[in-house]
Amino acid sequence: MSSITPLLDTLVQQVAKQRASVDLLPRHTLPIAPVPSPASTTEFSQAGQQLLRLATLIQTFQQQQPPTPPQANFIQTTAPLLGDAKLDVLTLVTRLQQLVKNSGIFYEAAVARWAADKLPFSEVRQQPQNLGTGPQQLPKIQQILGQQLDLIQTGVLRMEFELWPQAVLQWLVQPEVPPLVQRWRDEQRRKQGEAAEPPAWHSELKLTMPGLGELRAQLRFSEQRLAMQLQCAEEWLDTLQQDTALLVKRLRDNAGVSIETIQVFKLTDE
Repeated sequence: MSSITPLLDTLVQQVAKQRASVDLLPRHTLPIAPVPSPASTTEFSQAGQQLLRLATLIQTFQQQQPPTPPQANFIQTTAPLLGDAKLDVLTLVTRLQQLVKNSGIFYEAAVARWAADKLPFSEVRQQPQNLGTGPQQLPKIQQILGQQLDLIQTGVLRMEFELWPQAVLQWLVQPEVPPLVQRWRDEQRRKQGEAAEPPAWHSELKLTMPGLGELRAQLRFSEQRLAMQLQCAEEWLDTLQQDTALLVKRLRDNAGVSIETIQVFKLTDE
């Protein structure tokens, strides 16, 4: 269980880079359900109407795409992320960054950075869109396009992969307010001479490890403040609670994250 602390440390810092307590996850529910939007029903301005048309266009295009299985919404790997490498923060951060960066979901952003001389073309060529053409690549490109449309509309980023053999991580990161709604809100605040709302991020993960069972976590991050709840098997409660004191200190010292406590609960059957 001692390996869990650096792993959580790394994942929390990744959420913080992307920029209340939270309810516990049911044990057998995958952490992939978006958080309901708190937006109220308000008359749309011209900017709001444009965003509404964009959302409608995205939904129409999504309906025209062939159906894909739920797993296609995840960024996945074909081999364990760490393999035989020792679990350490630097290695995990580097490989997570590469996994997301080379997923193809942010292809247009990579091209824009290359055009602005901020990214070498060799990195653009690593994107799946540039690794081959022809009918065999079409399903993959369609899958990536579906992920991009979903990300624009909901802001939800999902990942599922093995860290090492039989250690499976399912991870979700999303803004509390969907991107299109947030853009409309920011536009209204700008017209009122107010600053944009600080972003708030919600993250959920489920880690299944041989011999240790299942660990679940929910995190809410906003303005360098973090709320976290963990669930694990009863036999690991004391160990995990002891490790969280070190995790709190590391987050404060290394990431500047303000957190009062990390709540740890027993993982129960539904």
